[in-house]
Amino acid sequence: TKVVANTIEDFGHKLDGVNAEQFLKTVAEYNKAVRSDVPFNPNVKDGRRTEGLAVNKSNWANTIDEPPFEGYAVTCGLTFTFGGVRITTDAEVLNTDYQPIRGLYAAGELVGGLFYFNYPGGSGLTSGAVFGRIAGTAAARAGRN
Repeated sequence: TKVVANTIEDFGHKLDGVNAEQFLKTVAEYNKAVRSDVPFNPNVKDGRRTEGLAVNKSNWANTIDEPPFEGYAVTCGLTFTFGGVRITTDAEVLNTDYQPIRGLYAAGELVGGLFYFNYPGGSGLTSGAVFGRIAGTAAARAGRN
């Protein structure tokens, strides 16, 4: 759902499930923390940052003070988890004794051990495609035998 307002105060009060007073306080603190003496330059890491916040923005910080103010309801989701099942090079799932479980294959987000702290963009889809092909080929080969 889209929310639009011409003042930040009206905007804060229109947001469902948001404490308007806390929202306005947070926006005011953020605006005050923006280094307005540094010119905004979207083409480089410009150093226009915030100072004094619990988590500072390092570049491209602009104040939130020009209408219209627009907001959209969003939901979060996980691309994939960093855990998962162990597999062989043929994408066969391993049991707790590291032996293949006959007829059980895994691909994509089910496969563990690919990443630890972060992942490069697009790698979730790549993992699904690569291990999906490997698993499909191995399953077809097992079905023929």
